[in-house]
Amino acid sequence: MTDSQPPRPHGETAGHYMVTSLPVARPATLAQDVIEAVRGRTLACADTVFVTGADHALQGIVRINDLLANPDRPVGEIMEPRHAAVRAHDDQEAIAMLAIDTGMIAVPVVDDAGRLVGAVPPEALFAILRAEHMEDLQRIAGIAAHEHGPAAALDEPVRRRIARRLPWLVFGLFASVVITLVMVSFEEALAADVTVAFFVPALVYIAGAIGTQAVSVSVRGLSTLNVPIAPLLRDELVIGIGIGAVLGTISALAVQLAFANPALSLAVGLAVLTGGAFSAVVGFGLPWLFKQLGSDPALGSGPICTIIQDVASLLIYFMLASALVL
Repeated sequence: MTDSQPPRPHGETAGHYMVTSLPVARPATLAQDVIEAVRGRTLACADTVFVTGADHALQGIVRINDLLANPDRPVGEIMEPRHAAVRAHDDQEAIAMLAIDTGMIAVPVVDDAGRLVGAVPPEALFAILRAEHMEDLQRIAGIAAHEHGPAAALDEPVRRRIARRLPWLVFGLFASVVITLVMVSFEEALAADVTVAFFVPALVYIAGAIGTQAVSVSVRGLSTLNVPIAPLLRDELVIGIGIGAVLGTISALAVQLAFANPALSLAVGLAVLTGGAFSAVVGFGLPWLFKQLGSDPALGSGPICTIIQDVASLLIYFMLASALVL
């Protein structure tokens, strides 16, 4: 067992969070001997005992509750033979994913030869998960990442904070030209019955809200799980149809009560239903597409999905209105 603390490298790496003051034992050591060895000592990571061979190579881990429950057995008999570990230079996201996949409460850190050099303790894992979550939220919103993490961005000068938020919004401004072109293409239809235009803000909002929910679920799920996309997209389509059906029914009834126009009510209701299903699938699928292309799933997903959903919901609505109302 060692109590030395090496200098920590900067950055979002395992080495940044690693501690070396931790309990280490050989496979033949009795559990009660390990307990006596750590009694009265202050360790940086005492939740797990790391089992190594004579060459210091990691052979397994023993959780503290298993150690206390089996005092007369060698740790080699009660250890979990898990060799999964990270290197000091590995990114913090890899640490979090390994902990989630294996259920480890402390992640071992090894060198290139597989020798134990330290561990990332539980409190650091919580800090990593929170940092990754905050970073995902900022990227979903189209805010450029800060080199020292999302929390550091709050302390930046206002000018730099503006610069981090602006790029994707500029993209959205130019992309909104497409929305204008959609509106212009249906100018005659709008002129024939101006009532059709009353529901554009509500339709755009509903599509955007459903898509934003799908993006958030997708980014968080795809960043921590490695699962096929097809079943998830199918489920998201069903969810989108279900949400769209409820909101569409409510919208159609409200329009009918207010305007006594069955055709317009049907057009609005169907637009909400169809737009909701489309937004859910696009919002869930776009981050996955980014990931397949080698990009961060959260990178700009919010602004890009917003443009796609706005254009699609308007096209769907105006086509339905043209067919049913005008």
